[in-house]
Amino acid sequence: MKRREFIKDSTYAACLLLCGIPFATGCMNYKVLNYEKENGKIRVKKSDFMENKAVVIKPTRSYAPIFLSKNDKEIYSAVLMVCTHMQCEVKPTGNLLTCPCHGAEFMLDGKLNKGPAARNLETFTTTTDENYIYIHFPNE
Repeated sequence: MKRREFIKDSTYAACLLLCGIPFATGCMNYKVLNYEKENGKIRVKKSDFMENKAVVIKPTRSYAPIFLSKNDKEIYSAVLMVCTHMQCEVKPTGNLLTCPCHGAEFMLDGKLNKGPAARNLETFTTTTDENYIYIHFPNE
């Protein structure tokens, strides 16, 4: 790597880390919501998706958030935001969930796109009715 390229890349990385400038996050809009688990599930209002294609759910008394997204066919995916490689919390970056620790990439439905992780993210079953999306927790 040439000195000029090194300085350019280092400056870009420093801006991302120090300034919090979301150059690499793409154009996905999402909001963070706090929800309580009730009877082995979380109930999320469909109205939370009026302006967003995804929300990050922070369940109370849970060690990690859940990424809830919908595709163009109105199918919802709920994914635990913990990388299967070294258990770092993944971050939404454009149309992927990316691990900031080692660079693993996952599709929004949790399927592995690029290693070093070897497995998909943990997913949860979702169901819907007229007003809500339900995220089901199997052992609760």
